[in-house]
Amino acid sequence: MTKPAIIVLFVMAVLSCKSASELKSEQYFVEGYNLYTTYCANCHQADGKGMSNLYPPLAKSDRYNDKSAVACIIRNGMKGTIIVDGKEFNRPMPANPKLTEIEIAELVSFLSMKWGQDSVYTSIETVQAALKNCKEY
Repeated sequence: MTKPAIIVLFVMAVLSCKSASELKSEQYFVEGYNLYTTYCANCHQADGKGMSNLYPPLAKSDRYNDKSAVACIIRNGMKGTIIVDGKEFNRPMPANPKLTEIEIAELVSFLSMKWGQDSVYTSIETVQAALKNCKEY
């Protein structure tokens, strides 16, 4: 057996040991990371620490406890002053109306798994329900 074939068999064996939820969580995390890099990292930085006094950090934020709010902020943006880690930030976050519900679910999943307390993906149903009831942020 060739070395590439052994590698493929090993990867298949590893993947087959994971549940559907674990596989979906990994998929959402990776897709969310790609979306974060494209749409968010310019301001919030790749490490999630924000940009000085301009843009708030996402790492170590307690905002991920409310996934509905995060989904709404991603879709509709945010205005006004917020306080993160005792610092005041007052720059608007632009809306992302072109992101699909699945993309928002992937972003919320990435954020909550990377910097929140979650280890499981955020379902599209959670995001759909949240987007129907958004309040202004």
